[in-house]
Amino acid sequence: MKVLHYIPNFSVTTETFIYDQVLGIQDCGIESAVLTSKRLNLESRPFSKVYLSPFKMVLNERITQSLTLRFQLMPFLIDYMYWQKILNEFQPDVIHCHTGNAVKTWMHVSERLGVTIPTVASMHGSDVNSEPLIRKRYKEILSKAGRKTFVHWTVPSDFLKEKMTVNLSIPANKISIVHNAINPIFTKPSEDVSFDQLKVISVGRFISCKGQIFLIRAFKQVLSVYPSATLTLVGNGPLRHSLIELTQELGIYESINFIENIRHEDLPQFLSEHNVYVQPSIRDEVTCQEESFGVAALEAMATGLSVIVTNCGGLKELAHFCDTKSVSVIKQKDEDDIAEAIQNHFIQKSPVSTEKRAIISDIFSSRKNVNSLIDIYKHTINQKK
Repeated sequence: MKVLHYIPNFSVTTETFIYDQVLGIQDCGIESAVLTSKRLNLESRPFSKVYLSPFKMVLNERITQSLTLRFQLMPFLIDYMYWQKILNEFQPDVIHCHTGNAVKTWMHVSERLGVTIPTVASMHGSDVNSEPLIRKRYKEILSKAGRKTFVHWTVPSDFLKEKMTVNLSIPANKISIVHNAINPIFTKPSEDVSFDQLKVISVGRFISCKGQIFLIRAFKQVLSVYPSATLTLVGNGPLRHSLIELTQELGIYESINFIENIRHEDLPQFLSEHNVYVQPSIRDEVTCQEESFGVAALEAMATGLSVIVTNCGGLKELAHFCDTKSVSVIKQKDEDDIAEAIQNHFIQKSPVSTEKRAIISDIFSSRKNVNSLIDIYKHTINQKK
């Protein structure tokens, strides 16, 4: 079997789970290649066979991207001849599209070239719960793809599967749930989480739907009870400066650490130096974005931290894997609830147990993730016959 992965940008730093998945599939003996429009992180994300097929440039990259997405001119900027060359050369049995924009591009290509290669379309979050609501043409193309017999879909959570049926009218029987895998470095035996001092951490881009503003306001309340407590926010994004300003206005800047970036391989050790993880995500009323599942929170659980998540998107599904002392679900946009939950978790001192960590390690293993996809590849190929 030969699989051609189409990933628009390979490989984005925040898409480690996609990179690991592609490697895992190749390690199982599936001959794999990646086709991408833009090659990123070449040294830290190496791969043996990568084809580069950028969109035709119009003046500069920014204008090209705007024409492609905002003005919906993608069909006129695809290099169809190069796509045909790659298909002829690699002769894939399956096309695996990662993200909605990858599906959209491949639909244009397959229609122009008249090919119906068995296709697996993996959706991850905003490509389901946000973009179909704000980009009419995007929704039309993906909904049409949902009616094609050679396309099968995957999502990481029950929440996103339901959103697929509502926002894109994809039949439920064409959607498989394939949980994202977590790197085994997060589930290796480690020292017990210490509760000597309250140390809270949250990982995520500094954008509205991640809800850090509510965590910061809540932490001011926490400091009135635990003045030596610390909060670490790991991430970057457009709201970074305004979040720093908020901590200064509240007079708590000295108690909060802003960490721009941590290497993924160093994250388990860094997480274990804290004891309570908070994912304060919200549904953004402007973009309609909300959490599809919550890989960062899952990694914190696998490391052993006590975890607090909001009732946002697929986050609440995480609570099914642990008891409420270790993982709790609270309301969105409620700083009082966040503050109370942090204090309760610190008082209870209940990290995720070794037994639960082993269960999480198995359910979200790369082995299960890859095997599920290979089964879907085979099913999609057989349906085409």
